[in-house]
Amino acid sequence: MVARPGPEIAKFVPAEPPRISISPDGSLAAIAEALRVVVVELPGLTGLAEIGIDPEAAATEVAWVGAPARLLVLSRYAAYSTVHLLDPHGPRSLAEIRLESPMRLFASTGPHALTVGATGAAVLTAGDAHLTPYQFPSRAMPLAAGAAGGQFLVALPGAIEEWDPQSRMPKRRLRLPRPAAITALGGSERVVWMTTQQEPARLDVIPLVTRGQPKAHDLPEPIAHASGHPRSDLVLCLGAESGRIYLVDLDGKKPPRPISLEGIDRADAAGLVVGRMVAALGAQARRPLALLPLDEAPPAVEVRGPAAADGPDEPPKPSTLIEEDFTPSPRPAAATPRSPGPVAASSTPLGFTPAAAPASSARQALVGAPAAGSARPAADAARWRDDVVAWTRAVFAGVDREAPPAPAVDAVAARFELAPPLRRTLILLYGAHLCGDPGAAPVDVARVNDRAWDEALGRGRLAEARLAVYERSRVRLAPSILRTLDELPPVTGTLVGVPGAPALLAPWAVVSPDEPLDALAVRLAAQIGGAVLAAHPGADPAELLLEARARGAVALLRVGRPAPGAAPPVPPDEPAILAVDDESVAAQLEVPLL
Repeated sequence: MVARPGPEIAKFVPAEPPRISISPDGSLAAIAEALRVVVVELPGLTGLAEIGIDPEAAATEVAWVGAPARLLVLSRYAAYSTVHLLDPHGPRSLAEIRLESPMRLFASTGPHALTVGATGAAVLTAGDAHLTPYQFPSRAMPLAAGAAGGQFLVALPGAIEEWDPQSRMPKRRLRLPRPAAITALGGSERVVWMTTQQEPARLDVIPLVTRGQPKAHDLPEPIAHASGHPRSDLVLCLGAESGRIYLVDLDGKKPPRPISLEGIDRADAAGLVVGRMVAALGAQARRPLALLPLDEAPPAVEVRGPAAADGPDEPPKPSTLIEEDFTPSPRPAAATPRSPGPVAASSTPLGFTPAAAPASSARQALVGAPAAGSARPAADAARWRDDVVAWTRAVFAGVDREAPPAPAVDAVAARFELAPPLRRTLILLYGAHLCGDPGAAPVDVARVNDRAWDEALGRGRLAEARLAVYERSRVRLAPSILRTLDELPPVTGTLVGVPGAPALLAPWAVVSPDEPLDALAVRLAAQIGGAVLAAHPGADPAELLLEARARGAVALLRVGRPAPGAAPPVPPDEPAILAVDDESVAAQLEVPLL
């Protein structure tokens, strides 16, 4: 790789169709061709540096990391990849590492970049003069990735997950209601956008903060490339057939519209610039670069890190496209984060060996489980229950009206991924409990559930998830769900930490042969930044998992060496921590170690 300063490329014109990558602060753009990457300053479009690319590389990808912006250049070969960290001012090389697998550069945010290959994924973290790779412990291989705020958005089969790049742990999952192969995604702290193979001319929008935004934007042709910014609700889309550049306002204040850049009649690449100005940058082979200020752009979204938050997050609200898995919990004062362990040093090939214990995300502080007689918040805790009782009695009397707000029920419904009709069913069953009734009649359950008799007769999601009990022609909530909604202590274990969105999405193991589970739960809750439900002796694992999920916690239980052919102690998609005697037990269980 050869780096040269930029006077000779002051009037840079791409010789072939390029790719564009724009620095987060909007001051620089990298224009990548087959054998070189040219860095230009914005808004002047003057050449700053030229970086030569190894012609033996199968492909080369670039991204910006850090502040001030540094250029990450990944070159992919048949059996390995190399990654260079460059200071564009000079230019000069700051660090170089080799990854022992062909990798692709999927996304970057802050000082972190996400790389994905056939054998695994890794997060590269850039320092002043070093690059450190860390294992990215996803349960499935990412299909695409982007950035929203300061988080990674990762597309997995059937879901989108939001990952904290610092702790490399999931914060939230959004499940797709229909099969879709996501080809690109991004967003801000208010929305997530994506494109899919099934509907290539549509930009789907998932509101995280609902403000009446459109759920989709249809373009007159398939989208070849979409460019956004984690602090903006604008997206530039490049038409695959015409080469037109379309400006999409995710707020929906104006419909998608084509924009014209001087001297470019069929763009090969486009990028959204957000910094001192908001603009569209376009490139076409054998034409000068063109920059168009977007004077009517909506204001940029303020990105708040966990330490800067001064109050609870506004909970995302489900859209018609997807339904949110988790309800985020309020952010208490940040705990001191632990330093995450690297997979390999910057001079060592990346082998995807298990990383050290994941760091706390510093977004939740450890607290004790509430005592049975502890004080409740002053805001009328009983008022929403009064509304639930009045609505339930109206339903029993045959009156149809909108279900009232019920925050505790909404939290449980989100944790079990229930659709809106099932939320109404939960409210009805909890209202029956508050009214002193033994349950609700199947006909009333069917009425509030859009006339769906499967749920009323025990053949639906509530029965499958064991949220409801069906007996004597009545439907009632399971005891552990009732205790959760009544704000009573759990019966299967001891709750430690701040309930909310489980930090884990699948089973993990921790080696702890002698430590009591209660003490281990305190340590793990601080480590994962969430709540842990430590099993009481003799607790039924299935009931423990149910109660943990209802309370927004990760179940902690002790397991021994499995017998040959025995079923796994917990389902593969259930958040849980398995306390084992040694690493060989975790290997037999086929779960990663914390």
